[in-house]
Amino acid sequence: MVKLLYQHEFGPGHMISDESASFQKLAAEWESLPHSSSVPFAEPIGNGLVRIHLASLDRQELPVLNYMFCQTACHMHGEKEKFLQYLDCLPLYFPDAGDFLADYKKRGCPPLSHSNSYRQAYHPAYRVVMESYAHFLRLIRSLSALFKEKGRLTVAIDGNCASGKTTLSRLLSLSFDCNIIPMDDFFLPPELRSASRLAEPGGNIHYERFQTDIKKPLQEGGAISYLPFSCSAMDYGKRISLPSKPFTVIEGSYCMRPELRSLYDYSIFLSCPYEQQIKRIRARNGEAMLQNFITKWIPMENAYFDAFHVRENCSVSISSTVTPQE
Repeated sequence: MVKLLYQHEFGPGHMISDESASFQKLAAEWESLPHSSSVPFAEPIGNGLVRIHLASLDRQELPVLNYMFCQTACHMHGEKEKFLQYLDCLPLYFPDAGDFLADYKKRGCPPLSHSNSYRQAYHPAYRVVMESYAHFLRLIRSLSALFKEKGRLTVAIDGNCASGKTTLSRLLSLSFDCNIIPMDDFFLPPELRSASRLAEPGGNIHYERFQTDIKKPLQEGGAISYLPFSCSAMDYGKRISLPSKPFTVIEGSYCMRPELRSLYDYSIFLSCPYEQQIKRIRARNGEAMLQNFITKWIPMENAYFDAFHVRENCSVSISSTVTPQE
């Protein structure tokens, strides 16, 4: 119970300094297990966290789980006072826990390992990750089945800024040999930013150039070559050349404009509560840029979502409605 409460409040409970070592340990543990489809995939433990049971996974899913586990460990920052409050409730349910809890508190409440008796009874083998990651892993399983069926796949990831689009793209790159093309590379250059164009929902994207440089080559099965536009430099960067691959991800807001939808075999809409969105943007971009998002970028995105019913037109919508303390 103490271990469960610790994970509930602090997640995995420690920073992961070496992702490679973490993966080696994960793979070795997975190899030692019997595997069965009857093993539950994910077990919620509260506070926006789940335990992903290793015996429910395939070998190729381990790099994705390891990335999820490391990211969760590095972003979770629980509160010791809350944890101590949880501990103080335990004697109500376990009257003989007093001596153990007193000794545990004296030792500074460190992370715990499962007892030998617990291991023998339940054979625990899992990793604690954010609940939103469990949704992503289920999604990856669906995409894998669809990819096997179709042979080629082009996937769109649209949604609110700071909702996890880049993270999901990273997870897809760990799961598939794919090209990832950011919509951020197709913002309008200054000479096209007229008042009428920017008043158009989703008009701040150079969708005409996207159709020529990305949509047409993908539909023809050819290689891709384009100049990415940088908003920070207000100019084009070095040309990007991508070989033809059977799996392609188009990631970013505005990729589900009506002119582009025929390109996609599957589309994903990601969202998160406004308070969480603001918190993530502040951490990622700083206070000054946050105000720019609040007054400009978020309203422009919302106008685009509403005008083109983007969420409703996606194959799936994933909302991070519960998040752990970060």
